[in-house]
Formats: sequence, C-alpha cells, structure tokens
Amino acid sequence: MEFWKPLAGLALFLLAMSLIEESVRSLAGDRVRRFIEQNTQSRLRGLVSGTVATALLQSSSLVGLLVLALVGAGIMQLPNALLIIFGANLGTTFTGWLVTVLGFKLELDALSFPLIASGGLLWALSGTHKLAALGRFGLALGLLLMALEFMKSAMGGYAQALDPSFLASLSAWQFLLFGIGFSALVQSSSATMVVTLSALHIGVIDLYAAAAIAVGADLGTTSTVVLGALKGSANKKRVALGHVLFNVATDSLAFVLLIPLVDLVANIGDPLLALVAFHSVFNLLGVCLFTPFVPHLARFLAKRFVQEEAGAAVFLDPSVSAVPEVAVGAVGNELKRLSQQVVALNAALFRTGRLSSGSEFRRLYRLSKRLEAEMLAFSLNVDLSSASGNAALQVEQMLDAARNLMLSAKLIKDNLTDLDELADYAPALHEETMHQQRQFYDEVEQLDEGADLTSGFDAELRMLNQRGHEALHDRIYELIRGGLIPLEKVSSLLNVNRALFNSNAALIDGLAVNAAIVDHLPHMQPKARVA
Repeated sequence: MEFWKPLAGLALFLLAMSLIEESVRSLAGDRVRRFIEQNTQSRLRGLVSGTVATALLQSSSLVGLLVLALVGAGIMQLPNALLIIFGANLGTTFTGWLVTVLGFKLELDALSFPLIASGGLLWALSGTHKLAALGRFGLALGLLLMALEFMKSAMGGYAQALDPSFLASLSAWQFLLFGIGFSALVQSSSATMVVTLSALHIGVIDLYAAAAIAVGADLGTTSTVVLGALKGSANKKRVALGHVLFNVATDSLAFVLLIPLVDLVANIGDPLLALVAFHSVFNLLGVCLFTPFVPHLARFLAKRFVQEEAGAAVFLDPSVSAVPEVAVGAVGNELKRLSQQVVALNAALFRTGRLSSGSEFRRLYRLSKRLEAEMLAFSLNVDLSSASGNAALQVEQMLDAARNLMLSAKLIKDNLTDLDELADYAPALHEETMHQQRQFYDEVEQLDEGADLTSGFDAELRMLNQRGHEALHDRIYELIRGGLIPLEKVSSLLNVNRALFNSNAALIDGLAVNAAIVDHLPHMQPKARVA
C-alpha cells in the first residue's frame, strides 16, 4: 500500500495541474493570449508577459503553444517569441512557491475535501461555461492539496527505510541525472519539484542534493518541447531549439555555480523556501544573461530548418482528392487558414509600427502565396463532376477568395517603402494612417474571435474602411493646402491611401466567403507533416 501512495500522489498532482490549466484557459485564456500578443513591443515587456502568463496559466507548455501559434501566424517575431519563452521559464518557478506555501507552510490539506466536493458539484451541475470552469478550478485545487499530503506522508515512510549514508555517498551529478530523467519521464518539472520538496521536507535529502535535482528537472522538461516540435513547422522547431539552447546554457551555469548559489539562498533559513528561491534565482540569472543576445540568437535560429518550408498546406492530402466532398472541405479549411494568416500578417505590421523590418513580412507572405498556389493545384486535380450539390461553384468561389486575400497582402507589401518614408516627412499623418489600420484590424478580429463569421458581417467593415479612407484623404488634402507635404510625395501618398483601401476591401471580400461557405463545411484534422 505504501508503494502506491506516492505514485497516487504524483498522479493526482499531474491531474490537478492539468485541470488547473484547462480551468484558467477557460476563464482567462483569451485574455492571456491577447496579453501576450499586445505586450511584445520591448524586451522587458516580453519577458514580463511570459512570466506573468505562465504564472497565471500554471503551464509553460501552454504559453509555449500560444507563442508558437502567434509566431506561425506572423503576429509575433522570433526575437519576441524567445523573450516570452525565457519569461515562461521564470514564470514556471511560481509553481514551486505556490506548492511550498500552500502545501508545506500553511498546511491547508484540511481544505482539500471541501474544495473537491464543492468544486466537483459545481462543475457537474453548473449550467454555464464560466461556472463550470470555476468549479473545475476548485476541484483541481483540492486535488492538488490532497496530492501534496499523499506525497509528504509517503516520504515519511521512505525516510525511515532509507540508509542516510547511501544518499550521502551520491554525487551532485547523480542527483542532476535523476532530475533530468524523472522530469523527462513525467513530462513536468513542477512534478519533479514537488517530489523534491517532499523529500527535502522530510529530511531524506539535503538542500544541495535538492538543488541539483531542481537543475536537472529544468533541463529534463525540455524533452516536452523537443517531442512536440519533431513533426512541427520550421518556426515551431526554431522556437523549440531556442528554448533548448536557453535551458542547456542556463542549467549548465546553475550546476557549475551550484554551491555558491545554494549558500546564497541558504541564508533564508528555511530549506524549502531556499530551494524554490534557488530555482527562481538561477532562471533569473539565465534570463539576464541571454536577453542581450536575443537578436543574435534569432538570426542564428532563422537559418535553421529552412528546407522544411517546401509545403504550406496541412489539409491538402492527395488521398482525399478522390472523394470530391472531402476535397472541397480540405480546400475550405485551407482557405480558413489562409484568411487567418493574412489577417494576422497584415495586422502585425500596423500594430508594431516597424514596417522597415518587412523581411519577416515578405517571408510569411511568400508562404501564404505558396499556400494559395497549392490550393489551386490541388483543386485542378479533383474531379468535381460527380460531386453532389454546388461543389464546383464553391471551389471556384473559394479560389477567388484566396486570390482576394493574397491581393490584400500584396497591396501592403508593395507599399512598405512608401509607408516607411511617410514616417519621415509626415510623422503625424503616418501615425494617423497606422491608427486607422489598427482600428480596422481590431474590428476584423473582434468579429472573428475564435467563432465563425456570420453572414452579412462585412457591411460594418466596409463602412469602417470607407470612413477611414475618406478621413485620410481629406487629411492629405489639408496638408497639401498647408504646404506641409513635399510635392514630389503627393502622388505616392495618395496611391498609398488608395492601396490600403483596396487591400482592406479585398480582405473583406475574402473573409465574406468564409462566412458564406467555409464555416458551413465539415472541419478536418490536418494531415501529418514529415520533417
């Protein structure tokens, strides 16, 4: 029975952490995503947003997935993604503080049964999504406290059975390897830290051994990222490689400086608090050392895995082309991906305000352009003559929508230089232009915030686009009359305003097809990608 008790505690802990992640994602997941998306304009904000988001979600893996999605959509640049990942590494140490305070210092295990009972019932009986998520969170917190109590009491039995001289004979390297192996096995550095805190609390190991295990746990958890990126896109692998390099360097330094760092935090007096402080300190040290070199690391990573970008589609498996109805669904799902990519691609430029760094825009533009070409090539190889309903017309409309979406991005790409120059000779007008575009894309994303577009949604967007175009047109005329615009720039400026209007109009036309056709097609699972 005693053999199963610590394993049951570990299993409960992993379950509790998973439920907490799901609950917080339901309660505030979209807010966290927006928080990450909107707070990457400087190194400090990127680090802080990664730290805060991970502390809130209690999952560096979930934050990593959000970052990968934002990078893949072109909303976030690779350097910003690395900063979020570094901050997430620091934020995940918050779990150790939470567990230490709740489970070891305040001894709140008596609350586990009330939390499990009330949370479980609320989750099961609630009629609303938010209340169910709140109930699930309460249940998870109760399970977490119960898991900690299981492991603490089980460690007491092991402390009596183990020979202290055996543990004293083990080297720091062996404790490090245990941390790496255990963390890789359970896919959670937080779980490894809980087991280590329990052993330290009972006196099975000393602070130095616990610190070595904590370093190993930090390194072992990178296996989760590596496994998740093995069949991922090039961008996913770049972020994953950056994460691994950061952890390897940080943890190597922490292990080399193990004794002085442990001596430093040992002044706290309490070994449990000292251990979680050590975990936070060496991660903070890594963040401080790595942050100045983020641009160099991003350039290094950008040159990796380039050969993988040969294909852009994820639904256009040749095996489905023989079934026309399924093939139409595949094209529709790719069109939805393309529309999301183009919206994110265009919006990112106007939100960052740094149009001169258009190389990433052009790279992602080429990927979107390739996707359009793959959609066309795939559709031409599908025999729609035997398809039921108006499948042929639907495909034709979707391909036309894809052309409109790419036209939207192309009009912006072709005017990047003129938009940048506008900031030099008319900065106020440049900011006004950027503001108008940000308003437009904010509205687009609010209309399609994770939900299907509804028919007729485009009227409001067309009105907003028209008003913005006319306002900027009048403003340009006003500046010309006041002699505030160089005459040689007038034609380019008017052309830019017209190009942005046409870009927005083409985007609306493409999105309208999503509302009318794509959202009514069956959703599919993306095909497996081969690295």
